Amino acid sequence: MDNLQYDIWKNLQGKRLLLVAMSIALLLHGVILYFTLPQTYDAFVHIFFADHYARFWFEPWEYRWYTGFLTISYPPLVHQMIALISKLFPLKVAFCLYTITIYEILIVGVYRFSKLFFGKTTAGVAAILTVVLSSMIETLHVYGQAPTLTGMAFLLNSLPFLYQYFVKKKPIYLVMALVVLAVAVSSHHVTAIFGMVFFIAPTILMALVDANPALTGLHPVRFVQQMVLVALSSYKQILLFGVLMISLALGLIFPYWYWSKTDPITQVSIPHGSRDNFLEVTSSGLIFYVIPLALIIALLPAIAYSITRQKRYLGWAVSFFICLLFGSGGTTPIPKLMLGENAFNILTLDRFGFWASVIAIPFMAQFIHSFVAGSVKDFWIAKYDSATHFVLSGLSGLSYILFVVYIFHLASFRPLQPKEIEIEPMLNFLNRDEHMRWRFLTLGFGDQMAWLSTNTLAATVDGNYHSARRLPELTTRPVERLENAKYSGEEGLASLNDFLTYSEKYSLKYVFSNDRFYDPLLYFNGWNRTIRLENGIMVWEKGNISTIKPLRPTELSPLLKKVWGILPVSSLVVAVLLSSVYLLRFKEEEYHVIRNGSGERYPKVILYSASLLPILFFTFFIGKQVYELLLVKEQDTPENTVLNYYNHLDFQRFEKAFGFFVPSPAYTLDRYLLEKSMTDGGLWPSYSKLDSIAVHPNGNNADAVKAEVFTRWRTSLGYLEKTDTLSLQKVEKKWYIVPAEFEPEIPEEQVISHAYTLFRKMGKRKISSFPTVKDDRIKKPFAAFKQVNFIRSGQENFLTGEILNADDIPVNIALRVSIYYHNNEVRNYYPGSAFLYNNSPKGSTFFQIALDNTSLMDSLQVDSMAIYADTDISERGYLHGGALNYTVAAVSTKQLKIRAEYYNDLTTDLTIPGLLLAEKDSAGVIWQARLYTHPQAIRSGLHGSFEVGFKKINGRAQHITKYPVGAYINGQRRRVLPTIPDPLANRNHGLQILPHCFMAQEIYLQ
Repeated sequence: MDNLQYDIWKNLQGKRLLLVAMSIALLLHGVILYFTLPQTYDAFVHIFFADHYARFWFEPWEYRWYTGFLTISYPPLVHQMIALISKLFPLKVAFCLYTITIYEILIVGVYRFSKLFFGKTTAGVAAILTVVLSSMIETLHVYGQAPTLTGMAFLLNSLPFLYQYFVKKKPIYLVMALVVLAVAVSSHHVTAIFGMVFFIAPTILMALVDANPALTGLHPVRFVQQMVLVALSSYKQILLFGVLMISLALGLIFPYWYWSKTDPITQVSIPHGSRDNFLEVTSSGLIFYVIPLALIIALLPAIAYSITRQKRYLGWAVSFFICLLFGSGGTTPIPKLMLGENAFNILTLDRFGFWASVIAIPFMAQFIHSFVAGSVKDFWIAKYDSATHFVLSGLSGLSYILFVVYIFHLASFRPLQPKEIEIEPMLNFLNRDEHMRWRFLTLGFGDQMAWLSTNTLAATVDGNYHSARRLPELTTRPVERLENAKYSGEEGLASLNDFLTYSEKYSLKYVFSNDRFYDPLLYFNGWNRTIRLENGIMVWEKGNISTIKPLRPTELSPLLKKVWGILPVSSLVVAVLLSSVYLLRFKEEEYHVIRNGSGERYPKVILYSASLLPILFFTFFIGKQVYELLLVKEQDTPENTVLNYYNHLDFQRFEKAFGFFVPSPAYTLDRYLLEKSMTDGGLWPSYSKLDSIAVHPNGNNADAVKAEVFTRWRTSLGYLEKTDTLSLQKVEKKWYIVPAEFEPEIPEEQVISHAYTLFRKMGKRKISSFPTVKDDRIKKPFAAFKQVNFIRSGQENFLTGEILNADDIPVNIALRVSIYYHNNEVRNYYPGSAFLYNNSPKGSTFFQIALDNTSLMDSLQVDSMAIYADTDISERGYLHGGALNYTVAAVSTKQLKIRAEYYNDLTTDLTIPGLLLAEKDSAGVIWQARLYTHPQAIRSGLHGSFEVGFKKINGRAQHITKYPVGAYINGQRRRVLPTIPDPLANRNHGLQILPHCFMAQEIYLQ
């Protein structure tokens, strides 16, 4: 075969491999993507943005998240294209169709990019490798990052044009490079910005070297010197491209730069796993480094050899190793030193690993091609035999295929999102009775909260695009989203608590809860369960919340709105048209073979390491996963037995937890579950997550030990600590837990009758589409303030008092304190958990409302205060527990110990028994109110007792009376009743206690 025939064959073979790659991608990703989409991190976010453009193309104000934000905070092209496709197909299908199309363009981009380095056959192998490369699969099927893939697809397609412009100096290549880069800029600004450094600069460097062949034979020091001179001689080309590129980047998405300048991001950095030390947090290392860079790690010897072999690859070598280093996150201090603390804490560093994998594709493809049909194959056959090479190839391919299958099923092994939630019942709820006039909040939805927002015009205080939020309760804390606040520790729950407490501030009336972990926090902040929807979601509601107030959108020039809606899509249209013209008029005539590196010959150490590392790496990885899933020895030591037992308890895998008990025909699974149902329940077992655990075995017996187990549990009301003592016994080389003696407490009465009255509000008396008509109006229930006090304790300030339900029906009460300062500033404050929001007829409640600290209040100079109470009829939440008896003993002058005893005379369990305590003086003035909860439930018909400590402040705090406090009930000025001495409080060291219990079985919904 002569050279011409060989070149034609190679050309044909490369194109065939490209077509094979595109076909496999369409069959593989095109089929799987629709099913992996609900489990991705960001897909629903981009679908939400696409829905915005489908509804309001030229209006960038999006009111549904964060009380409103501008969509110009994210480049629009991807979202706008999905929006256009959604005019023909549903949004999920439109997202899939768009993403698969982009993936095909990305494969073409990798093929053309690889031809800058090697021949067309190797480029075809690179295209096939792109289909199954773990970084690409993770970006698509785990992250759902369509903009990242779009930006990279068009960036890679622009590089050959840019290369040829600097080699041949023809304007057509500059034009083509710029129009394709314009699409990348309009799709993902981060890829475009860093692409200038890690992709465009190395391409220009390689082009200058290839345009000056004499440079390749120089000594490295001399090479660098001459390269500087060559770059200076080409400064006009570089300057022209740079000016035009920067102009495009600024002009196409100018509204984005305008937004970032006029409304810069000022918020606390949100922790991200890609910044962790991967040696300490191995789970982050697995997701953000090992999985996306697995093949790069396995073939690193071959990649490092090839990319450093020729001087034309110098820029690519520097980019590759820097990206690889930055992708390692906080494992070393180098990325933080090089990027700077601010950039390090803002960027998600896994994107650097993704860029490193893209740069490595041609060099991996070269080695794989050589291993399959080149010099590496010849080496193995000559050194050993063809059977060895066949077995090595087969095992390497099989182990990598299993690894790819593992990535596709990653959400099954390591759940990344909650199970898919049917949103229709929530949409129906929001659409009826004008529920959309208030904001809602989702809990435990994961990224599906964005899918719910996509399908409704109702607004939420939460959101899933962190750069756009400006609410101080979110920006001042390292919290990703409110819906997953429990994963952000104390800061997350504190932020959520602020929104639940200050719900009136944001017109937040409804909470859709998919995680009962938050139930105690919701209940003790005055939220009531309204209905359990058909999909199992519980709807919580807070009474007396005003509807959404009109909010003035951020002003934006009409011209900028038009630019934002026209230019990005126009850049894609122009790129498609010019590409067609280029293919028809210029490609064949101007085509020339780009000088390729050979890269075929590898030293023996590279041949062995790069050939054997993949099979060893992937076999070890898959073996480790199988071992952890199936073969791990959970009961080989007492410590492991206890740790794994508590792990199963934490995730409520009770059947597996039962397997850790000593096998006995007398102790069955049914008995274990029955005993557990009789003893468990409450804040600790039912509403907590294991935060930390320490196990200390005691005893020298080889077959029996006792273990002290110290656990710390995270709950929505704070942390709980617990100490258990377990007896363990060794049976046939396995350690088992000896079941503790069970002492059941049986209620004296087998049947309990209702000892309480249930009320029900019938609702409208007229069927009308209007929210309220005259015949539906009902009176506001009566209430009265028994006392209101301004207390100062050091730097703490709060209003305490007592309010009475003076009506003969249950009342829901909403309190608000407004403080008026001399500078005409007004600040509002709301009660937290130290308040009974729902009260039975003639019942009263203490309250405490926290205010600003002393320094701030004194500096602002208080003018006056007012406390406002709004009431409405309540049909739920007014029962707060059973019969309560308590005794108070003095431990010291200021320290008291309360022993409380509940008798549960209700027909449901007291899931979280609680006490609302008020400290009173001899005159009856309330100095403070506090809520205390007990972590163990009390079953119906049984007694429960517990002790709590209480620290008095009377004597060191001040009762300040110099500021007038006005009292208003339902908008009308009311007189505060005179304070009278309370003999009961005096007999109990100044304490008065009300029951305040949470009942998981909502009797009002029965």
